[in-house]
Amino acid sequence: MELSKPQDLFSLVSGDTVSKRNLFDLIQYSKVESSPYWSSSEFAIGNTPQQGINWIGELPFVKAVIIKTRPGSYEEDGWSDDNKLAFHYSFKARNGNVNFKEKANNVLIKQPQHLYPILLFTESKAGWHYEGSFSVAEIEDKFVVLARKGSSIEDAIHNQDEAVYQEGERRYVTHLIAERSSAVVSAVKSSSSWVCEICSMDFHDKYGVKYIEAHHKMPISTYSAKYTIKPHDLALLCPNCHRAVHIHMKNSGLEYDEIIKILTPTS
Repeated sequence: MELSKPQDLFSLVSGDTVSKRNLFDLIQYSKVESSPYWSSSEFAIGNTPQQGINWIGELPFVKAVIIKTRPGSYEEDGWSDDNKLAFHYSFKARNGNVNFKEKANNVLIKQPQHLYPILLFTESKAGWHYEGSFSVAEIEDKFVVLARKGSSIEDAIHNQDEAVYQEGERRYVTHLIAERSSAVVSAVKSSSSWVCEICSMDFHDKYGVKYIEAHHKMPISTYSAKYTIKPHDLALLCPNCHRAVHIHMKNSGLEYDEIIKILTPTS
């Protein structure tokens, strides 16, 4: 398929192939007014020098993110399931360090807030193979997990309150990255009793299923510096209390130690 304007990207269907030259030229020259690929400033495509992560428009009015990837180029990159419903994609890094404020990373982190599509292309012999439209399902330290639009994974994201936050976004996004650090979460769950720290509910006793959620309780400012998260930095909460903490974070910007005083039952 030949792309002549950025808007043509939204007409692609899974399985379409775009030549490498065509997609390169579209990204490179969409911001040049004298170019045939120019549409308007709001459809100009920003990009990294390697064109791995690209974005149409500027935050908060991004129209879409375009990702071009060669599965296996980075350790974390690639499909996480045989049905191709979820794809791991690495943040842009310099010398192994990820700067979440860089535009290329920021447009991925902000996707759950603004809900623009992520258009995923993987390399093939014929060019760039269009895999479809995706959303950010998880944010890890080094990568994001992209879920295919319309899949059960993507549907679950939209049921989370964290997908619709509007205020205090820098602090809140930093919190989510910390909270989703999978290694320390696994460690704290394996070494602690799974009882909610706020309401004392034991999920297993009530429902017959062992389940708990981990919440990062340290002040967000400590995570913005170089800091190793330890198990005691996390609180174990039932789903209802965890959701309530997130709502208070979103609406008031309070830290966990202040929120827990509001939510903990008094005798």
